[in-house]
Amino acid sequence: MAAPESFDAVVLGAGEAGALLASYAVAAGHRVAMVYREPYGSTCVNVGCVPSKFLIARARVAQTMRTASRFGIGAVEPAIDLPRIVAEKQAMVSDHRSEGLESAKRAERVTLLEGPAHFVSPTEVEVGGRRLTAPKMFIATGMRPDIPPIAGLADVTYHTNENIMDLTEAPRHLIVLGGGYIGAELGQVYHRFGAEVTVISRNPRLVPEEEPETSAALAEGFAAEGLQLMLGREAERVEATTDGIRVWAGTEAFEGSHLLVATGRRPNTDELNLEAAGLVLGDGGVIPVDARMRTTVEGIWAIGDVNGEQPFTRVCQEEAKVAFADAFGDGHPGLERRSLGHAIFTDPEIGSVGLTEAQARAKGLDALAGTVGLDQVEKAELIGETRGVIKVVAERGTRRLLGLHIAGPAAADLVYDGALVLRRRGTVDEIAATIGIFPTLQEGVEGTARAVLRSLGVAGAGGSVGAHDEGGSLACPACAAGYELRPKTEAPEATAGSLACPACAAEYDITTSMPEAPIRSLDAPADSFACPSCAAELQAVVT
Repeated sequence: MAAPESFDAVVLGAGEAGALLASYAVAAGHRVAMVYREPYGSTCVNVGCVPSKFLIARARVAQTMRTASRFGIGAVEPAIDLPRIVAEKQAMVSDHRSEGLESAKRAERVTLLEGPAHFVSPTEVEVGGRRLTAPKMFIATGMRPDIPPIAGLADVTYHTNENIMDLTEAPRHLIVLGGGYIGAELGQVYHRFGAEVTVISRNPRLVPEEEPETSAALAEGFAAEGLQLMLGREAERVEATTDGIRVWAGTEAFEGSHLLVATGRRPNTDELNLEAAGLVLGDGGVIPVDARMRTTVEGIWAIGDVNGEQPFTRVCQEEAKVAFADAFGDGHPGLERRSLGHAIFTDPEIGSVGLTEAQARAKGLDALAGTVGLDQVEKAELIGETRGVIKVVAERGTRRLLGLHIAGPAAADLVYDGALVLRRRGTVDEIAATIGIFPTLQEGVEGTARAVLRSLGVAGAGGSVGAHDEGGSLACPACAAGYELRPKTEAPEATAGSLACPACAAEYDITTSMPEAPIRSLDAPADSFACPSCAAELQAVVT
């Protein structure tokens, strides 16, 4: 074997985390080797967020046409040109993928290698007979579908999210194993494209990691639409039939033409020979990390899905920024994970940020929750979308917001209100006191917050969090630095400034109490090797 090739950093994986980190490192003048597996790019671009949301949007159009009569408009059964839809989807994915790849190929200080990699030591990996060495190693190898050990499954043809979206003909009857977000989204898509759909899940709730109320709203929507839900049943055996597939769950048999396995995802760590690097895997094969994305081995970071923290596109990108700053910069205060939300793009849509009620109680917090149905929200009634719920979770004594969970139209957008408040460790009062536009769905969030305050005996939306003469603490809304508060005095020159309480307008003097580095956002590199459309790096016209 040839002598090792030396780099400043080796990045394993060219997804949203790995490609972005490599982009930053190269822009900072470092020599980087980036190892990837075909197809180039992330799960998000190739077989996840981007293609699935493309199909979801078109399936929604079909459903609108099919159900238009409820608005007094003539309904029609849509003629769905699935070959065209799939071709356009593939073209868009190819464009996104090639932009990132071509950018990487043009870069002077990055070496691209395709193929499986495995560690030889903490500072060396082998790829296709080449040995790469670097003082800094970044593992960003992502996840893949986790195929359960169901009897007969290996002997039949089945689909996962990695190939089902290439079907150019809708299944006659799609059986979905798994009631999580992937099974829910794709099951509804193909039902709207004309397939019968049966969802089989061992959990008694659809999307079980969500709040029970939002889960129930989605299950009601699926049932009303005609999807068959077989919840609380575990698939035990699969067999081929003359015209499709048969799945046994106990003594019940379910027959269909196609099978989608969506029972979970597992990290791509089993082929990396991590033992040679001294790394020990966590539950399910994830690589445990600290707040700076450092593993237990010095000089090795794990970013993105592979660390099992929050496998969502935007979170993976932020983890890349944290790891880059930790490895090459002057440090980074880490992520405010409490304010990082997620969504399920079904109908009704689900958006969630912060703790669920059960999670809050499990942490020992004195939590309370307020829930409002969308049938109470005027805008939802006007647009004919009243199936759904808004749930606010708060801490009883401090009225601190702990979580916001919504099922309904634009839920993923609406929970951003909660993300802003959670990031600054704010209170429910801030949402309740911010007056929305009429008529909007956002009024439902405001109204739910007001209802929570009323249940606490607070008069009006702007009741104070505590007596004005007691002071307290506050996190800066701009940078999350902590401050001590004390009542307004006549000596402003002795303080760091003053502030009017956003909830009750009481005035306080501010003195700094935590010399903590602010949370900052890195400027985007001029040339990014990641998907150009999967981050909020937009160009604004500034006047």
